[in-house]
Amino acid sequence: MLEIFRRNLGVKVVSFLFAIIFWLFVLNQETPDKLLPEQTLTIPLVVSGLNQDMVVMTQLPLVLVRFQGINPSANIKNIYAVVDLSDGVPGESTYGIKVNAPQGTNVVDLQPANIKLKLDSVQEKTVPVQAIISGTPATDYQVGNLIIKPSAVNVRGPSSMVGTLDKVIVEVSVTGANETVQVSRPVSFRDKEGKPIFGPNPGLDILSAYPSSVDVIAPIIARELSSKMIPLKVTSTGTPAPGMELRELVPSPASVQVLGTPQALKEFDSVNIGPVNITNLAENKTFQIPIEQVTLPAGVSFLSGTTLSVIAQISPGPIRKSISQVAVKIHNIGEGLELEQPIPPVDIVIEGLSESVKDVKADQIQLWVDASGQAAGSYKEVKVFWQLPPGVTMPTTPQVNYNLKAVLENEPE
Repeated sequence: MLEIFRRNLGVKVVSFLFAIIFWLFVLNQETPDKLLPEQTLTIPLVVSGLNQDMVVMTQLPLVLVRFQGINPSANIKNIYAVVDLSDGVPGESTYGIKVNAPQGTNVVDLQPANIKLKLDSVQEKTVPVQAIISGTPATDYQVGNLIIKPSAVNVRGPSSMVGTLDKVIVEVSVTGANETVQVSRPVSFRDKEGKPIFGPNPGLDILSAYPSSVDVIAPIIARELSSKMIPLKVTSTGTPAPGMELRELVPSPASVQVLGTPQALKEFDSVNIGPVNITNLAENKTFQIPIEQVTLPAGVSFLSGTTLSVIAQISPGPIRKSISQVAVKIHNIGEGLELEQPIPPVDIVIEGLSESVKDVKADQIQLWVDASGQAAGSYKEVKVFWQLPPGVTMPTTPQVNYNLKAVLENEPE
């Protein structure tokens, strides 16, 4: 048995050594994220504590850190530099940098240890959308008036950028088009010179828009035709349910684009749609209006894809309320005159929506008559002036009677 072990002993020793070396190599390959006992690393810098209404306007650098006594179980992915911006204010300030390192890992040096950052407050603003058309339509075609939905978006970002922003841009290509182009496109941000606006890190969006994209309709029409935006007018028939009233008829869209010869469009100023039947409606209702039911002048047509609708806004109608014993005053009595007796209080009726009328009391109503230019005598059925709470009216005008008499002077004793 011992003889067998001694055979090719040298070969066996060399093989054993190679096995140990290979095992160490594999062990090293399986733990690429482990830190060596001492080394210098370049790590990312992140911010913490930044108020959501603030934004950093400076590109964050990498930080060079030298470690000693590194925890052998530490993972390099868990090591990074932090700048605390909890007390950050708009403008430029210098802030200290700290290193997030695992327990047992010593930071000997870091460069930089401080950093000057510029912070800005966040602002929101509504700006219009402007479409830029690129390319040209097919031969004998042209681009009509563009329709952009929505026509404005809400932009959020650093106040130094948002404050000077007067529009956002959306780009639409009509190259070779011979029919209407309808697309949805993201908005972009450009300065007054038309150059793209970037933040400190060009790879990150510092401005945002809501909505972030808009729909654009670019009418492609024959060159001999013209386009025109025409407002919609709506009519109705019938009456709403008892106690309800028609507040408003709202066409959607408020205006439409039509095509036609210049002569046909010259005297064409509005499109009448409807009537919509609101009989016994007790709530809002949307009516879809087929375009084939809308009468247009000869030679005029709707833009392809046009849809029409009407919203009938129904709300509770006005109610009436009786109020008793409302005082009536008299103003501008002539010199040397007086009322023979006070004007008696009157009962009145007020009208308005329920929320405006229900809590009105007599002491909130002012009634008076004007005696300007009146002499002593009796006055019958004089119209009363009034001042009422907001949203309240009087369907009828009260009338009162009163007598004016001369003031008697005291005779000397």
